[in-house]
Amino acid sequence: MSAPSALAFLRPDLPLRATFPVSQLPTRAKLDQNEAPFALPEELQQELLRRAARRSWNRYPQPAEYVEVRARFAGSLGLDPERVLLTVGGDQAIVAAYLAAGGPGRKARIFEPTYPIIAHAGAVTHTRLDRVVLGPELAVEERHLDPPTALTFLVRPNNPTGGSPPRELVVRALERPGLVFLDEAYADFAGESCLDLVERAPNLLVGRSLSKALLAGVRLGYAVGDPEVIAALERLLFAPYHLNALQLAVAESFPEIRPHLGAGIAHVQVERERVAVGLRALGLTVWPSRGNFLLFAVADAADLCQRLALAGVRVRDVSGLPGLGHHLRVTIGSTEENALFLEALRAAV
Repeated sequence: MSAPSALAFLRPDLPLRATFPVSQLPTRAKLDQNEAPFALPEELQQELLRRAARRSWNRYPQPAEYVEVRARFAGSLGLDPERVLLTVGGDQAIVAAYLAAGGPGRKARIFEPTYPIIAHAGAVTHTRLDRVVLGPELAVEERHLDPPTALTFLVRPNNPTGGSPPRELVVRALERPGLVFLDEAYADFAGESCLDLVERAPNLLVGRSLSKALLAGVRLGYAVGDPEVIAALERLLFAPYHLNALQLAVAESFPEIRPHLGAGIAHVQVERERVAVGLRALGLTVWPSRGNFLLFAVADAADLCQRLALAGVRVRDVSGLPGLGHHLRVTIGSTEENALFLEALRAAV
């Protein structure tokens, strides 16, 4: 009797290829993962490590410790601690929304092209997905919100297109039944947020991330919502066991970290426009962006992405996403990285 394939023991609906592939080619300009171009000052990073080391690594974090850290973190942002859930990056907040409001027999609406993890998490949780494909403009209209679903995802600014659904659309979505998850991972670069709507909309859950502006390596994010919803999500994730000692140390120290965000955000905003001008000078179509990246159209995305990679410049090929054939996305990096990108692009096109 022949032995079955090892895959026979797994779910048959698992993806056949990586949902979110990451290149590991050598690079001179790493512009494919929407990370910050600068790190925290070395002395502050070392101090954070010392604080993490003072925690007991042989013991689980305790609930009282989590509550104290959350209060300090939320206070630095002017938020009510009971409305804040600390998460492992922004992705865990997305998954938690599906676990709490999605699942078998429930439907979620997503607008594409958008962050692939949103669709991936829906499939993994057996949530029925209503996938509305709108193309690179991602012009979500109120009519797209009907009929209401148990869960609606809006991404503002949207990744990878860079545009933002208008605030009024978020308000209209909240007037319908169901939970609205608003992904604001890139809100720092847009200079605006809908966090103020949380206090008057119990069906709004806002997901934020510290990865894009400064701390991708720490994998720390947070969600903001109604206290009852936040408490339910904490029970679902068995808070505080979902966080490790370093994440707690960073969250507790966020009042000291936060002042370092401003310079990096300002740099990205200035460089974003400079890179966009450079792309247009090459005759390429560039979509307006409020994130830390730019989406642009090319004749052959896969070929150009590979040629840039061979020149030591990594960008993201997003041509496989719904509605985005022939598009690449470039993260706004340091001034030197951006110059390398434009130089390599000129040579390639």
